[in-house]
Amino acid sequence: MKKSLFFVVCMISASFVQAQDAADIVAKHLAATGAEKWSEINSIVMKANIASEAAAGMAIDWKMTAIRDQAARMDVSVMGMVQTVVVNGDNGWATNPFAGQNDPEPLTGDQVKSMKDMTDIDGSLVGYQEKGYTLEYIGTEDVEGIEALKVKVSKGDKTEYSFFDPETYYEIKKVDVEVVDGKITESATLYSNFKTQDGITMPFTMQQIGGGMGNATISVNLMTFNPAVDESVFEMPKH
Repeated sequence: MKKSLFFVVCMISASFVQAQDAADIVAKHLAATGAEKWSEINSIVMKANIASEAAAGMAIDWKMTAIRDQAARMDVSVMGMVQTVVVNGDNGWATNPFAGQNDPEPLTGDQVKSMKDMTDIDGSLVGYQEKGYTLEYIGTEDVEGIEALKVKVSKGDKTEYSFFDPETYYEIKKVDVEVVDGKITESATLYSNFKTQDGITMPFTMQQIGGGMGNATISVNLMTFNPAVDESVFEMPKH
């Protein structure tokens, strides 16, 4: 009995220390990136160039417009064609001329749920407790030669793995795991080229591993905080 009780106490203590480690890591990350400034940001526009292995040599332009907790729109332009994906409240729509879908079509419920992350413009870690996320320290893992600190961030059926540089506490990699239309999808992104704008430090280069376009590198060339946004851009055009 004493041995069993001692074992339970040790397990509880280990779980508490692990939780404290995860919270401490994320707290250092938020402090290092000026996360408190995100409370002043209600809208954002990002523009970038994309270099994709699946479309070598093609000029691909990317633009994201988002209003906090309300709506987001992503446009990808290639050779005069524009693919658009929008989430607006509990609804969404998309066009995909590359697949012959020129008219806008509604997104499925799972697609809307997945896209809603884009309206959380400061990400899962800022105010993670209020957003309902829990943290778990997993250990360390090599990320491009850095022994990164790995933290599991979860909420319901959504799971993220965040990897932090132990020196800067910048997030240098993230793996998203979620269920979309009955299928488990996993995507990984490497972050680099960190710059500080209006007191917030963010990666301006994002390398996506895998996905529909294969490996792709997104290079941000414009970041605008609190721009005036015409909300009609989120409305689904009529056929």
